[in-house]
Amino acid sequence: MAVSLIISYILVASLGLDISTGIKWIIVGCIFGTFIDLDHILYAFLVYRKKGWKYIKRGILRPKELIKEFQEKGILHFHAWRRMILHTITMLSIYALSLYLFPSYSLIIGLVFIAHLILDIEPRWLKY
Repeated sequence: MAVSLIISYILVASLGLDISTGIKWIIVGCIFGTFIDLDHILYAFLVYRKKGWKYIKRGILRPKELIKEFQEKGILHFHAWRRMILHTITMLSIYALSLYLFPSYSLIIGLVFIAHLILDIEPRWLKY
């Protein structure tokens, strides 16, 4: 959320938007840049089906333990790649919808999505 806030603020300031419009853009940027991670829930159910809630709970309560387990099993990079692919598909779909439904916010949505995707790249996970 912090990066989405910074990017949104910089864009609003650089475009010289009025206060009302600027605040709306910042809110939209923070919401879309942060809540895109809800697709992790979809990923858990697509991969683990009935055990989805179990993995979601572990990911929230003990994320380091879950990552360590995936590393030990040698499947962390596999999940990282698939999650990134789902992230990209979800972002492109939402962005395409934003162009149609609320085009005035599509610039900020696209920028926070790109930043989020870049920040999600973890080289040690994707090295295989």
